[in-house]
Amino acid sequence: MNWYYDLGGQRQGPVPEAEIDRLLAAGTITTNTLVWCEGMENWTPLKDARPGVGAAPVVGADVPEGWIRCAATGRYFPPSQIVWLDGKAYSAEAKAGIVQGVMQGGELPSGDEALRTGPAWEQRAQLGLFKAIWETVKAVLLDPNQAFATMKRDGGFGAPLGFYMLVATAGVIISLVFNLAFQESMLSFLPKEAQQQAFPSLAAGAGSGAIFIVGITVVAVLAMLVGTFVSAGILHLSLMICSGAKQPFETTFRTGCYAIGAGSALALIPLCGSSIGFLWGVVCLCMGLAKTHEINTGRAVCAVLLPLVTCCGLYILLIVVAIAIPAAAAGMKQ
Repeated sequence: MNWYYDLGGQRQGPVPEAEIDRLLAAGTITTNTLVWCEGMENWTPLKDARPGVGAAPVVGADVPEGWIRCAATGRYFPPSQIVWLDGKAYSAEAKAGIVQGVMQGGELPSGDEALRTGPAWEQRAQLGLFKAIWETVKAVLLDPNQAFATMKRDGGFGAPLGFYMLVATAGVIISLVFNLAFQESMLSFLPKEAQQQAFPSLAAGAGSGAIFIVGITVVAVLAMLVGTFVSAGILHLSLMICSGAKQPFETTFRTGCYAIGAGSALALIPLCGSSIGFLWGVVCLCMGLAKTHEINTGRAVCAVLLPLVTCCGLYILLIVVAIAIPAAAAGMKQ
């Protein structure tokens, strides 16, 4: 479950429940801080929204004798706040995560899965489309470790694919518009004859430029749609080779969509934004895989670079063969 909280009169969030506990322990917020989450009608003081908050110590603190650890949140609660299901102890505040886990996977959540409700795009019905996109892009680009530590590792392919296609398509269109505008500005310094020879499509007028943008966008969308699944499959295979595939293919797919999709938003930066966005998206992908598959960052980097190194090696091999065969044939003739 994700929460919003008031800080200095400004709404902050969404953040997972564990982050609320951390902020409370750090003194950033208090039990009187106004909070809100899905299902609540109004903003409410934290002590009323989560009765007993502050009385349940986190893992590692001095736990009162007899208190029981919640299998979903990892925090300790008095026996009166614990419900036993299938031999596991769950706290009342983990109810939403338990219900969600049962509905989606038919199993009770364990470990930190109940806390994995992000990113904000997963709550777009409550936040609104543009708010959800902005919060997701901001979280992934500025704090990828936290974003992917709370990312849902399952829940279907539709949500992450929709986010990636929406943001990446917008990035393609914006990048094309910027590039065409730059070329047109350069074109204005050339004589008319030179314009028609160098850039015949641009010299033909705005209509031709618009058709060009639409055509490239359609091709890019189809390529991205197919390429997303293909690249995710190659990446997951690479993870398996590097002994880093601790989660199923769906987790790898979701991580890639959110990382590369968020990076596509940097196309808003004129001219070089797409390149910067791709590179930072790859960096976020490495950090994301480490968090979602629960492996070290080095292993994640190796998995991401393995396909690239393999392709470069094959390319170099083809060049060597292409040079060696004619050379050998010429030598035999002599």
